[in-house]
Amino acid sequence: MRKNWLFPACALLFAAAMLSARGYAGFGTTVPVSAETATNIARSLFPVSLKSGTDNLFLTDPVVIFIDDRRIGLQARLQVYDHRPEQGIAISEEAQAQVSGEVGYDPKTRQILLYEPRIDQLVFDNANELTRRLHAAVLAAWEVQVTNPIRAEVPPHPFIAPFKEGIQDVTYEKRSIFIQVWYP
Repeated sequence: MRKNWLFPACALLFAAAMLSARGYAGFGTTVPVSAETATNIARSLFPVSLKSGTDNLFLTDPVVIFIDDRRIGLQARLQVYDHRPEQGIAISEEAQAQVSGEVGYDPKTRQILLYEPRIDQLVFDNANELTRRLHAAVLAAWEVQVTNPIRAEVPPHPFIAPFKEGIQDVTYEKRSIFIQVWYP
């Protein structure tokens, strides 16, 4: 009995296996992101303007901090203002703010997540009745408008651009951010 069919059959089986595994061929790597690099990425997205009722929020000077083994924070200068000259209103107060949360990633939507977000600090430069009202208004707006998790697009920053399409996960461990990347 001749076994001439054995080699072509094995070659065909090998080729089929390689073609079916083609989607998995590639390599992965982990890209560490320091607090300094994260701050530079954040700065490329600022200033940020938000609306909160009749008040406007203007955020500048972001700094990313690694708070503990689970949470990262973002400190920023905050200006709360309401300018309605036709009604005789011209309010402007500044504060230092810090928000924090636990980092995650949604591979389906390709968004960075911030779980359990909270305002850790909101301290106005001036302490008076107006700033107490603004403080309460900012906290109330946070409760109404902020979701858990907060979802954000991956920033279009030059540090991230070379591997943006290959991001599989974003984690935070041992006071470092890690981006897991897969290259097909």
